[in-house]
Amino acid sequence: MSGKVKEPFELPEDERGKMPEPPLNLYDHLPFQIGMLTNLIRQVTSDVYVRESGLSAREWRVLALLGCKGAMMPAQVAAESGMDRATITRAVGRLEKLGYVFTGGDEADRRRKVIYMTDKGVATCNEIRPLMDERGLEFEKALSKTEKKYYFQIMTKLQKKAKEMMVED
Repeated sequence: MSGKVKEPFELPEDERGKMPEPPLNLYDHLPFQIGMLTNLIRQVTSDVYVRESGLSAREWRVLALLGCKGAMMPAQVAAESGMDRATITRAVGRLEKLGYVFTGGDEADRRRKVIYMTDKGVATCNEIRPLMDERGLEFEKALSKTEKKYYFQIMTKLQKKAKEMMVED
């Protein structure tokens, strides 16, 4: 992927616009490439899954995590999803308003808020699952078994490093 990307059109020359010297090379910048890939994948996966449900991608991520893990506390959703607590609070608030989830106290500690899925939330996950599985398999076909193994090893290392950097900040 490295190297100069050919522009699909010629840019006008204009002395008003300035460029850093040397120009930024985003195409060799790993976080930029990961962000680009994430956006592309989201456009053909979760954006497609939730289009008809009226949920946002963030709301779907919360619902999907509950469908994967069961009832969770907001802090657990944050740790699993990489989303911040404020985003989760807004997503849960809307999911609750729409009837996909409800919140309640933890049996062991009533001060802790727990997010639970409703029947409507479960039904939505079950409706989305076939398309989610189909799209996931399409991406898996692009990788050999070895590449998939290395991909998960690399992603685990990068996630660990990102978490370390978050603690440092």
